[in-house]
Amino acid sequence: MQGLRVAAVGTALFVSTIANAQGSGGVAPKKHVHASRPAPTTAAAPAAATAPASTAASAAASDSSVKVNEFLSYDPAAKTVSLKLFAAHGSVNGGMNFNGASNGGSTITVPVGWTVSWSFKNEDAIPHSAIVLANKMPFPAQPQEPAIPRAYTSDVTAGLPTNGTDQTTFKASPAGEYVIACGVPGHAPSGMWIHFNVSADAKVPSYTGK
Repeated sequence: MQGLRVAAVGTALFVSTIANAQGSGGVAPKKHVHASRPAPTTAAAPAAATAPASTAASAAASDSSVKVNEFLSYDPAAKTVSLKLFAAHGSVNGGMNFNGASNGGSTITVPVGWTVSWSFKNEDAIPHSAIVLANKMPFPAQPQEPAIPRAYTSDVTAGLPTNGTDQTTFKASPAGEYVIACGVPGHAPSGMWIHFNVSADAKVPSYTGK
C-alpha cells in the first residue's frame, strides 16, 4: 500500500511538472505581446503628429497653383506655366486643331519672362507636332527653327505618331505675338494653329477661346 502511495505521489509530481512546463510556454507569448504593445503606440504617435503637417504642406502647394482651364494652370509665386497641348482634340477642322481650336480660334497669353512647361500629345491617326512661330502669314511650308528657343516638340517636320507624347520647357521671351502651329508640312496652312502671345503688360497667364 505504501508503495502505491509513493507511486501516486510520484505520478502527481510528474503531471504537475508537465503542466507547469506547458503553462510557461503559454505565458511567454502573453509577455511578448504585452511587451510589444507600446511600440505601435509610440510609432503611431509621430505619424499622427506629422500627418497634419504633411496635409498642410500639400494644401499650401495646391493653393499656390491657379487653374485657368483644363489645359492651362500657373504658379504666380514661381512664375511658371503648365500647358497641356493636344493635337486633334476632337473633330474640329477635320482634326487639324490644338485643344479643339483651329485657325487662331484660341489665344494663350503668358507674361514675358515666365517659364512655360508644355506637355504634348497627338490624338490623331496621322502625325502632328507643335512649334512656336512668329505670327506672320503665310506660314513657312516647312518650319525649321522656333521663334522662341526650345519652344517645339521633337520630330517637328515628321510629326509624332498616334498617342505620341513629348514635353518641353522654355522661357517666354521676348515679348511679341506668336502662334503655336503644327510643323508637319501643309498642316499649319490648313488651319492647325492657335495664338500664343508673350505680353509685357499681362500680370498672369490667360487662355481665351476654345
